[in-house]
This record gives sequence, C-alpha cells and structure tokens, in this order.
Amino acid sequence: MTPLENTSNYVTLTFSLPEDFLPPDDGNGETFIGVQTANSSFPINVAQSRTPNLYSGSWNFSFPHNYSDISVKYLVTINMTHNGVPLLIDLDYFVIVHHAPHRQILHLSPIGRLYIQAQAPRTVEPEHAVTVAAHEHDDTQALVTQIHISENQAQAFYLEYDPATVVPGKRYTLTATENEYLNSIAVYPGSVVLKPFSTT
Repeated sequence: MTPLENTSNYVTLTFSLPEDFLPPDDGNGETFIGVQTANSSFPINVAQSRTPNLYSGSWNFSFPHNYSDISVKYLVTINMTHNGVPLLIDLDYFVIVHHAPHRQILHLSPIGRLYIQAQAPRTVEPEHAVTVAAHEHDDTQALVTQIHISENQAQAFYLEYDPATVVPGKRYTLTATENEYLNSIAVYPGSVVLKPFSTT
C-alpha cells in the first residue's frame, strides 16, 4: 500500500444507536474508538480517540484514508463505559474502502439489544419470515431469547434480551430459520458475548 501525499481523503463513519437509547448522565463516562488495517501483513493503527463523553442517537467519526493503489479493510472497535461498566456489546466492525471519500453507517448494539442482519433486503411475506434465536453454544434448546420477524423488511433489526439472564464473558450462538420450510439462513453476528465483563 502506498501512502498518498494528499491526506484530505477521509472515511466518515456514522455510529448509530437505537433512538430510545439514553446513556447515564452522571458518573464517569468514556468512549473509545480505534481503527486499524485488517488486510495488511501487520495491523497498522490508523486512528484512535478516547473522550470522556457518552453518546446517543447518531454521530460521525472521520479518519484519513491514505492509500490509492489497493482496497483497504479496516477493523473498527468502539467501547462506551460508565463507571467502568460496558454499555455496548463488544463487536468487531469491518469497513472496506476502495477509494475516499467513503461514508458508512455502523449500527451499535447496547447491552440488551443486539443489532442483527439476517438476510438480503427483500420483501418478506409473513409465512416466509424469519425466526432468530440466541442460545447456548452447545445447546439449541437453552434459549436466551428469540424473535419472529414478520415485517416487510426482515433483513436488519434489534434482537432484545434480558442482560440478567446471560453470563458475563460467555459466548452465545445466533441462529436464523425461515419459517415456512424451516430452512436455516445466514445471520450476522453468528456468535457473540452478550454481556462483557466489567472493567472495574
């Protein structure tokens, strides 16, 4: 990858939270954002931000894209903590940039609500809709939660669960099934830690 002399080309990420998510307004808050290359021989740290702020709604974060001769896959990590307690599910976000300027929305998952992509965008009849379940990794009958998606667009939504019912640091598996013929379909993320450990 060859760096450009002109560093005015930027990638702008819009971090998006559910409309009704409101972080605590007291105590000590912190938001950390890190960006590094994911398709280089060794990861290169591209950008990092650590602020004593907690966010709601949507906000933008930009970093320079200094390469012209190759597409770059970036790994984006974001954490928000309140008094050392994580407010977000710890997920890896990948952003592929062919050229700048580049804009992309990243949907964040507060503890208790996991943003899921279950299928390609298309109109879905109720009998063809999707059931998504979170369960123990080695026991599909040990459900944490499940939801039947019958809206017209069933490709992306928030799966809600009770954080008190999951074990901190434990990884759970997500499965999705098309309702009429019970065919399995791809779901992202396929597995996730639904309740991170506290840093305090």
